[in-house]
This record gives sequence, C-alpha cells and structure tokens, in this order.
Amino acid sequence: MPLVSVLLAVHDDARFLPEAIDSVLAQTLDDLELLVIDDASTDDTPAILAAVDDPRLVVLRNEEQSGLAASLNRGLDRGSGKYVARLDADDVAEPDRLRLQVERLRLETRTAIVGSAVVDLDERGRRGRTHVLPRGARPLRWHALFSSPFFHPTVLVDREALDAHGLRYDPSFLESEDYDLWTRLFAHADGDNLREALVLKRVHAGQASQQRAYLQESFQRQVAVREIGRLAPDVDPELAWRVGARKGVPRGGRRAFLRLLAAFERTYGRDLAVRIAAFRALPGRRP
Repeated sequence: MPLVSVLLAVHDDARFLPEAIDSVLAQTLDDLELLVIDDASTDDTPAILAAVDDPRLVVLRNEEQSGLAASLNRGLDRGSGKYVARLDADDVAEPDRLRLQVERLRLETRTAIVGSAVVDLDERGRRGRTHVLPRGARPLRWHALFSSPFFHPTVLVDREALDAHGLRYDPSFLESEDYDLWTRLFAHADGDNLREALVLKRVHAGQASQQRAYLQESFQRQVAVREIGRLAPDVDPELAWRVGARKGVPRGGRRAFLRLLAAFERTYGRDLAVRIAAFRALPGRRP
C-alpha cells in the first residue's frame, strides 16, 4: 500500500501530460502511486501513458467520456494510499510538494486536507504571478463561504476522512466540484494551506477556467449560497455572498454580510484574520 495516491484525470491534454507525470514520479517522497484516469481521450494521451516505464503508474481508461468528477471518483475508489493528492494534466508539482504536505497533515489529527499556493505557468514554461489563499482553520472556513478555500490541483486529503463520511465528488457539478466537496468535508474536519507555492498552475486558452468562466461562477455561487444558508438561516445568502465575493455592495448587502460575520463568530469564535478579510470587503470599515 503506497502512502499517497495521486489522482490525475486527463481528456485530450497530451501536450502537457508528460511534464505533469514526470513531476509526480520525481517527488522526493516516492512512496506513491499515480492513478491517471484517461477520460476517453482521442489524442496521443493513450500512447504517452503506455510509454511510461514505472510500476507506480496505474492507468484507468473510461471508454466513454464521464467528466472530471466521475473520473476522480473512479480514482478515489481504486486508489489505496493513506493520503490522496490531486494534480491536473497540464500542471507541474514541485519536487518537495508531497513530503511537505504529508508532514503538515501529520501535525494534528483535526486537519484532514492541506493545499498550497500556486505559481502561474504559461504555455512556454515561463513562471508568472504567485497566488495564495488563506491559512488556518477559521480563515479557511470563512473564505469557503464565498469561494473555494483551496486550489484544486494542490490538495492532499486524508482518505480516512473522506471514506468515514462517504464523501465523493458530485458529478452533477459541471464546475466547482472540488469546492462542493471541501465544504462538505469541513463539516467533519479542518483544513490548511501551506505558504509555499508547491504547484505550477498552467494558464492557457484551452483550460476549462478560461472557456467556461460563467458556468464556473454559477456553480460556485450555488455552493456558497448553500453554505451561507446553513450557517446563518436568517441572512439573505445572495446579498451576503455578493459582498464577500467582491461583487459589489448591493442594497441591504452590508447588513446581511455583517449578520453573517456575527453568526460565523458565534459558531467558530472570533479570529483577527477573519475580521480583517471580512472588513476588506466593506469599504470604509475596520476590524
């Protein structure tokens, strides 16, 4: 049984796939298996996978295209690692990524998922901006009320936390399937992000986030409104979400947002980082 199962789903993305595979197989933590779910690719993906000579690579092929969520669920059910990591077929993992994330997960049992910062990587392999998300359990829970608390290709998850609560990706989510899963996981465990940028995130015209931005925001809003409603049933979730997601401050939005913050602090306690993040969304207000 490997320590880490790395899930990589691919559909017609042969161009960057070899670099993604190499970055996983070259990890300093080598007690791993790489499960590549080929989602009915029609390009050179099958040939690239067949040419890899490493027993840690396991290839699962969907004869018909199933989508990202269903493909990742197949990998989750097939993988046997204690921890499960993600990487996209056009991204690159830094060599120490898995080692550092496993070390962080082992620090405390309450933390079941760890992500990291990312660095943009263009089509020619040139590095660009670094993107970070909040660190710490409370700031991440607050952030998760408005958008995903993790960059999906960076996560490492404790498999036991998923299996104990029957948690899997929901295939009905055509986008933001990861955001939906993390919010459901947060009902049972905490998460954290490492400060280091451990994944190089490819930015190119063919990726889903570039082609389907409107659809992605629609599913993101669906998850956020659901979670706000669960935490603060007496708050207008649409108004609160628009403020927290930096979509402007509509009429009634300020009041709804502050009531959401009060409900959050009653549930999870006061946190300075949360207050700073919250009041940055409200012009003219201080924590």
